[in-house]
Formats: sequence, structure tokens, C-alpha cells
Amino acid sequence: MSGSGTQQAAHSLAFRVMRLCRPTLHVDTSPLKFDPCDLLFGEDLFDDPVAASQLPRLLDSINVGQSYNNSTDPSDFSYRTRFLLQHPSDSLGLPGLLVLPQSFGAIYLGETFCSYISINNSSNFEVRDVTIKAEIQTERQRILLLDTSKSPVESIRAGGRYDFIVEHDVKELGAHTLVCTALYNDGDSERKYLPQFFKFMVSNPLSVRTKRSFRAACSHQIWKRNSQLSLSVKIIISGNCSSES
Repeated sequence: MSGSGTQQAAHSLAFRVMRLCRPTLHVDTSPLKFDPCDLLFGEDLFDDPVAASQLPRLLDSINVGQSYNNSTDPSDFSYRTRFLLQHPSDSLGLPGLLVLPQSFGAIYLGETFCSYISINNSSNFEVRDVTIKAEIQTERQRILLLDTSKSPVESIRAGGRYDFIVEHDVKELGAHTLVCTALYNDGDSERKYLPQFFKFMVSNPLSVRTKRSFRAACSHQIWKRNSQLSLSVKIIISGNCSSES
């Protein structure tokens, strides 16, 4: 995540921000795999008890079991069994691998924004007495996430870094700014102040609509007006949506 900061003076330190979010399931894009039995026998095979009883012998005759065993032979480079199911779960197209997010992604109202922040020392000398602050700034408020004023980081060596994680429950829509600041002593014992700003937008994942209708009813010559309220909830995000309790 890129950020903006002051360009008036050269700084030894710089902030780097990475969003922490759940990995997604890796989807296998290879061709659909199948079981040879699906090509040789119809769906009504088990409707006939006589034919179903002969199924093991038929499978042995076509040597299906041998083809499954050969698929694991490392010396077999023919790839003749690459379309066959080695396990029933292979038909799902999910090999069980997880994929880390490749971009900052979208942030929606109601979720927890979790960020991994690293402050790096790119100079050739050590910096000392580093006071770090991290805040979330919205249109309405400013929320403190981290403050090391009472216990500053003693030192960050040349080429070293200091890492920390911050979390914030997103409760407002619109523009948000992650403000990261550092106050430190440079190699020349000069006290410097480094601010950096990381901006992101918070969107609404749901579209909620309400509709009220009125209906008049007559009972014992007394007219009563009844109202009915209907609620419509529509998911407007492009990715997956999950909820936790």
C-alpha cells in the first residue's frame, strides 16, 4: 500500500503498509476430471441388481485399478491419466491450496481492517528513541491505534525494521486515512518528524430497501387501516461475502 508524506527533508525511516486479510481458495483451472465408469456405464446401471452385481468384474476387465496405480508412477511421462479422478474431491476443482491476496482489495462497512505496518531504516546508521503513532482518520473522528510515546523504540539498526499490527472495526462509510508518524533521532542526533498517509475507501456491502403498504379492512362496520412493511436486502459486492457471529 503506497502512501504520501512530506518531501521537505530526507528521512532515514519509511513506513510500509500491507493489509492482512484471509486467503482465498485456489481454483484449479485444468480441464474437468472424470471417472472412467461415467463413460462406460449409464446412470441406470444400479437399477438392475444383476448388472450391479457384475460391476466389480467389469471394472477388473478394463483394468481401471491398474490405470489408477500407474498414475502415481513417476516414470510415466505420458500423462494419459491426467483427466482421471485420483480422489473424489478432485471433481470440486479445489486442490486445497490457499492464495494470498495480490492487491489491497476493497474494504466494506462492518468488517475489521487489519494492517501489518513496517517502519524501515534505509540509512547507513542507527536511529534511536523512535516514537511511533498510528491513527485512523475519518470525516467525523480520529482514532488512535498505536502510540509508543510512553515506551519508545530504543533503536532501529541500519537496514533494520520495526513491525507491528493494528486493527480497526470499520463503522463509517467514505474516505479513510491511515496516519503513521515517527519521531526519532537521526544519525547526527537531529530530532526528525516523519508523517505518512495511506488512504482507502470504505463501501457499503449491502443495499437495504424498505417498502410500506397500507390496506383498509372493514369489520362490524368499523374501518381499520393496516400497514405492512417489507424489507429487501441485496448484496452489491463483487466478491464473496461471509458473516460471523
